[in-house]
Amino acid sequence: MTGRRTAPGATTRAGTVRLRAGALDTLTAPVATAGILLGADADADGAPVTLALLRPVPTRVVVLGALHLARQMALRAVAEGAALTVTTGRPPAWEPVARAAADPGRVRIGTDEAQPDDDAAIRGPGDTDALLTVHDRGATGGGPAPSVGPWRATLLVLPALSPGVADAADDADVVLLGRMPPQEADLAARLWRLTEPMAESLRTLPDHGVVVLGRSLWRRLDLVTAERETALLGPVRRS
Repeated sequence: MTGRRTAPGATTRAGTVRLRAGALDTLTAPVATAGILLGADADADGAPVTLALLRPVPTRVVVLGALHLARQMALRAVAEGAALTVTTGRPPAWEPVARAAADPGRVRIGTDEAQPDDDAAIRGPGDTDALLTVHDRGATGGGPAPSVGPWRATLLVLPALSPGVADAADDADVVLLGRMPPQEADLAARLWRLTEPMAESLRTLPDHGVVVLGRSLWRRLDLVTAERETALLGPVRRS
């Protein structure tokens, strides 16, 4: 998503974002539970919105300025039985996710990139075992190569938006945005040709607010956090 889009036709929709075809079938507002719950739609009477993070095709998600959401997604993926590998410069932030896992052997948190043998060890013998790979290493757009194969997902966690991370967002199926300082919101508006009301929304999101950005999609959500998740991860705050 680098600005190679047409201008949006209304304040409730962003212009066309260059993403892989079919990517946004990952977003649903289901009647029954499906996928990982992202939050409640702020503009549709609180309807639940889920993300099919782990699905028969590989998935890549970028999270900007919303560490709490990234950890919450990982916690929920692990609760669904997925294996998890996290590369991070701040292991203490992710250790609660490992402690909450029913099988700690299926969670790896470290400061170095996991090797294929490491991933195989936590996945188990099945080729289709779900695996979420998280890369949380600071304000650079560099990250692991996109996951390949079914039931594989890559989550790139970035603390801030800069021109250098635009290519990483380009390669994502979905981008999740937390509240941005004014200069970052202005950059987002230029990169993604957002309207001024959209940019203002990014500047004024509450801590529990998230914007989902994708092809012809702009969706404002409120995080839904269970009491047990709050006890594990602490209160929701921008990061």
